[in-house]
Amino acid sequence: MSALQKRTSHAITSATSQIKRLNAENVTVIATNFLKRIGNKSGLKPKRVSLEEGAYIVEVEMKKFMAVVRVDAETHEIKEYEIQPKGEEASFVSFSPKIVLMSFGISAGVYVAFYFLFKMFGF
Repeated sequence: MSALQKRTSHAITSATSQIKRLNAENVTVIATNFLKRIGNKSGLKPKRVSLEEGAYIVEVEMKKFMAVVRVDAETHEIKEYEIQPKGEEASFVSFSPKIVLMSFGISAGVYVAFYFLFKMFGF
C-alpha cells in the first residue's frame, strides 16, 4: 500500500510541475500566436504588456492597426481582444522607396509624352 501512495504523489507532483506560471514573454507569445491565427500574419510588433486585475494586457502594433489582447492570468485564456486603426499622423519626412520610384516613373512618362506632343505640333 505504501508503493501505491508513492506513485500517486509522483503523479500529482509531475502534473503540478507542468502548469506554468505566466510572465510577460509567455503572454506575448500567446497574444501574437492568436493574432496570427485570426489572419494578422506579418508585421506584429509587441509594444507593451501589463498585469491589471488578474489579466495580462498585451498591446501589439501592426502595419496599419493596433491590437489589444487580454489574457487571463490563471486560465491562460484570451478573454477579449480589440483591433483599431492606428491614430498615428502621417509623417512628411518618411517616404517609402516604392512610392518614390513610382512618382519618378510617372513624372518621366509624362515628360516624354509632352516632349513628343510639343515636337509633333512644332512648339
